[in-house]
Amino acid sequence: MRHLILLFICNFLYGCATPSERFNQKAVNLGFKSQIVETDQFQHQIYLSKHIKKTSVLNVYIDGDGTPWERNRWIADDPTARNPLILRLMKQDETPSILLGRPCYYGLSLARGCDNKFWTSHRYSKQVVDSMAEALNNWLDQYDYKDIVIIGYSGGGAIAILMADKIKQLSTVVTVSANLDVAQWSEFHGYSPLKQSLNPADQTELNAKIKQVHFAGKEDEVVPAFIIKEYAEKQINAKYYEFPGKDHACCWDDDWGEQLRLLE
Repeated sequence: MRHLILLFICNFLYGCATPSERFNQKAVNLGFKSQIVETDQFQHQIYLSKHIKKTSVLNVYIDGDGTPWERNRWIADDPTARNPLILRLMKQDETPSILLGRPCYYGLSLARGCDNKFWTSHRYSKQVVDSMAEALNNWLDQYDYKDIVIIGYSGGGAIAILMADKIKQLSTVVTVSANLDVAQWSEFHGYSPLKQSLNPADQTELNAKIKQVHFAGKEDEVVPAFIIKEYAEKQINAKYYEFPGKDHACCWDDDWGEQLRLLE
């Protein structure tokens, strides 16, 4: 009986935890370490895999938009993803990896510089993109990685593209179910345009030295595959892969290791 009571209390307390607390607990359970990186405008949470210093290659993960809105009506107090898919992907990655947190996510919604516009209208704004690039470059200054790969999921893929030209020693940018044409995506869903955000589709082509790999789910109704394909076809040095049986969240973590091998 005592064990049942303790289990009930634990479940109750977990249910009362914030999205950031639940995300962090999942990261701890998977064996990731965490640290905070400061930029001129924001703080960024970073999660690190244990084998962070063993090779010259580093994979940098960037999560999606999470939950900017509650029930599509109210701006969320905490935009952190309720589904920690990005952590499950990173756990399967045998290459040294970090998750670079977006401004105001992962428990930092009330931190310096934060405002809910940075996970709604300004989610891909110049302020966000510049701070993400600054945070990563500052972190990389501590290490000796020669080959940087950025892997962006959903809205994190948009940010990955927008910051790519700003990152030292970047070799490859990978997107997964990524919002690569913000205007077309907004029109497709009938959403208000994100006028204060940058649009990857409107930017100049990435440097041809940067390899691009774009993954799309054939059943994705959040970011339809055609949006990703049209972007990829206009880029230099870009490959496009479309996967049957995958939508926006399912089932990327079923065989992530196989998809990573496509980068080779």
